Amino acid sequence: MANYELMFIVRPNMEAEAVEAVVADLQAAIQKLGGEVSKVDGWGKRKLAYEINKVHEGHYFVLYFTGSHEIISELEHFFRVKDEVIRFLVVREDE
Repeated sequence: MANYELMFIVRPNMEAEAVEAVVADLQAAIQKLGGEVSKVDGWGKRKLAYEINKVHEGHYFVLYFTGSHEIISELEHFFRVKDEVIRFLVVREDE
């Protein structure tokens, strides 16, 4: 099992409960696939470095988890289906 860092940005016009629901769905998906979430950092609403589909800001999150490499393809599918997520990036941490 490898350690991963996942950063994602959620649309700014969503209510706090809806944003937390996206984070909870993501944690449930990781656990369902055999991974373990160790930490979730919410950075709050910030301005984007550049405009993405006419959106100028978003709710930033960094999530740390462990799991096998098969989780990554499933997470990519999860984010492509969720319209609430603007961008995401998964990085494997060095050991």
